Amino acid sequence: MCTKCFNCAYPVKVDSQPAPSERIKYISLNRDQLLWQPLDVEQLIGEDHPARIIWEVSGRMDLSRFEAEVKTQEGKAGRPRWSARVLVSVWVYSYTIEIASARAIERMMSHEPGLRWVTACEVINYHTLSDFRVEHQGALEDLFAQFLALLDEAGVVDLRTLLQDGTKVRAVAGSRSLHRRKTLEKQVRTARKVIQKLDQEAVEEGEGMDARQRAAQARAAREALNRAERALQKLQALEAVTPKKERGDLRVSDSEAEARRMKHADGSWAPSYNVQITTEVQSGMVVGVTMSSAANDTQELMPALEQVEKNCGELPVVVIADNGYATRQNVEQTSAQEIELIAPWKADSSREAGACARNGIDAEFVPSKFAVQRGGKKLLCPAGKMLVVIGQKTHHGVRKNVFEAEERECRACPWVKKCCGRKGGPRRIERVVESPAMKKYLARMKRPEVKQLYRQRSRIAEFPHLWAKAAKKWRRFSVRGMAKAGMEALWVMLAYNVTQWIRLGRPEPAIQ
Repeated sequence: MCTKCFNCAYPVKVDSQPAPSERIKYISLNRDQLLWQPLDVEQLIGEDHPARIIWEVSGRMDLSRFEAEVKTQEGKAGRPRWSARVLVSVWVYSYTIEIASARAIERMMSHEPGLRWVTACEVINYHTLSDFRVEHQGALEDLFAQFLALLDEAGVVDLRTLLQDGTKVRAVAGSRSLHRRKTLEKQVRTARKVIQKLDQEAVEEGEGMDARQRAAQARAAREALNRAERALQKLQALEAVTPKKERGDLRVSDSEAEARRMKHADGSWAPSYNVQITTEVQSGMVVGVTMSSAANDTQELMPALEQVEKNCGELPVVVIADNGYATRQNVEQTSAQEIELIAPWKADSSREAGACARNGIDAEFVPSKFAVQRGGKKLLCPAGKMLVVIGQKTHHGVRKNVFEAEERECRACPWVKKCCGRKGGPRRIERVVESPAMKKYLARMKRPEVKQLYRQRSRIAEFPHLWAKAAKKWRRFSVRGMAKAGMEALWVMLAYNVTQWIRLGRPEPAIQ
């Protein structure tokens, strides 16, 4: 073959292909062939592989509650079913390798060594896996408690001191499913019109329309109506406990009404659940998991302690939590159960700043600036005026002393506008009459050894969240609804406990 050189117009001879003797010899590939290969299932994983350890420990648990309603029996008609031991092992192992999807687990059973070993190279249908994960709440809670009992007998956990912390995990529902009242009411009206129209068409056409198609359309319309009605009912319940001026911002998901719009650490807002984790101080094992749709943690401490008592059979001596749990109600309730609550109390200045700003009161004259005089019977204002007790009142179950200055002194004071604000004089201040439990709690939080103990909180209490959300990428639920989401959270924390037990060298109970 000839072509022209770039530097001149003379033709140059170029070889298009190398000579046969100069060609590279490649290994040929044939993907159409079928191969028969020997496979030793036991050699798929090592002796210390997590899948093998999970299988062994699951065999020591009583899993009969998972199979209480199974009707298939040997010697009788009916299809065989997968044992609870296999399904439990599959799910616990899957969460340890960052897999939370039943479909993904089914696909991986053909090549992932741990799953292949657990199932002996059989493939479990994703529907079976998905149903098993959410159908046995009582059995799963019992399994979690059994493993905690094993850890307790081995001396791994210290149930006397517990730590409490919560984290927000996104629901399956997306942000676009969140709607205000007006949109939800419109969805309800539209769904009812569709159902009415389908019923009318069914009467008019008779057998003309395919019965299966008509039934499918009617079922879809009814499901849409049920979702919209549940979302509207949830919105009405939220409105009942929300100040009137804030109700316009309320939104509820039309696909997952129990989820609540929450703000996450990255600044985004999404339908989410509040996952409460209770951890013990010795090894960082999770001893309790509870769920709620509350955006804050103020009401979550006591349900968490109830779950701990159910799992472990006893209550702790000390509970350590952040300031989100520091409320008078929690202090009183823990004190009644002889539990020491260690949680930093929010300064009065942080609680009163907003209210004073709204009333036009200057920061120099907020209630915390008024000094207590004569054992709490009088208050001295920053301008030197004296306030005396004029009575008591009870607000939200809390008893308060009401202090008031003399009107003539407030009128003559040059700081009256900054001190009394828009309401004018005389200045009135309310001070909580602290109960013995609150006084004991406030004194406890000032002790150096208590402050030193509190410094352990973030290192231990937040580690399970880090393991689940950062290490194992579990930042979103795979199932809808609070009950099912709570079960998934329990599966995740069971996998966490097993992983930590393996890390500690799998300590066993002492032989009696």
